Amino acid sequence: MTGGRTGRIGVQVGATTPPSRLRETVAAAERLGYAEAWLAEDYFELGGITSVTAALAATSSIPVGLGVLSARVRHPAVTAMELSTLAGMYPGRFMAGLGHGAPVWMEQMGLRPKSLIRSLREATSSIRRLLDGEELTEEGEYHAFDRVRLLHPPAEHVPIYFGVHGPRSLSLSGELADGTLLGWFSSPEDVGWARERIDEGRAAADRTDDHAVVVLVVCSLDDDDPDAGRAEMRSWASGFVAAQAEAPALKATEVGQRLAVAVAARGSDDEPLPDEVIGEFTAAGSVADCGRYVERLLDAGADRVVLVPNPAGQRSYEGMLEQIRRGANLLD
Repeated sequence: MTGGRTGRIGVQVGATTPPSRLRETVAAAERLGYAEAWLAEDYFELGGITSVTAALAATSSIPVGLGVLSARVRHPAVTAMELSTLAGMYPGRFMAGLGHGAPVWMEQMGLRPKSLIRSLREATSSIRRLLDGEELTEEGEYHAFDRVRLLHPPAEHVPIYFGVHGPRSLSLSGELADGTLLGWFSSPEDVGWARERIDEGRAAADRTDDHAVVVLVVCSLDDDDPDAGRAEMRSWASGFVAAQAEAPALKATEVGQRLAVAVAARGSDDEPLPDEVIGEFTAAGSVADCGRYVERLLDAGADRVVLVPNPAGQRSYEGMLEQIRRGANLLD
């Protein structure tokens, strides 16, 4: 592995964290030495903008990412205003995230667009131009603007990450975004494939600046009983990992073929997948086991890795916090 792990491992504070404990959780992550913290906006669970604001206020130096806002839920002018305010309050520490939003959530709110790509492109372009200080008067496919300008555009560039996974969306990320946030259950093969799609978009847009690829890794760590960590992951993650058998990044790979065979061999959808298959998509077992998986992701092209305490282990707040403490043993 080139570059080592120093400064390349962050943590995601999940939506199951009670709002009353969010500040202390992110503060603990900073004390433990994590390089960054990410908070999700999972709809109907935990508000992303308010959570990130609290996290930034509770810490002093750690960068905090909002991963991710749906491009459909707020008007781009409102999103730009919120991002600009956060960037102005905490210059150099805030990372913005945009994406399509989970289809089930968009359908629940009646917000699923006719075209995910056009919707994200339009919203991102408008947000970036407003952050750059432009005044917008125009009518797009999804949003209209009439003499809209931010009163307090940020003094510094606000990095925008796309939380996406499809080939066209990854290419769009390379074209428009400053980085890509690859979601849960992204294997090392996924990372390499995603890099290629991102680079296609960057080449089409003649971009030569940096583009960070950040991978979210679900982890279940237990040095005292590594088998217990693997069993917990196997029980919770098998259904999610089985769904990856249809991912275009994997179909032509050895890992994808092994996954397809394992999925076909199950007697029912409730039957767990073998540990060796689960281990291609998650980090479970001892801290050393997790470290080897993180290194594989970095070698495959990830710039940074963000640990996500296994939601199955977050039945209690204390269980989630213990996973964050154990994960800190991965830091150089």
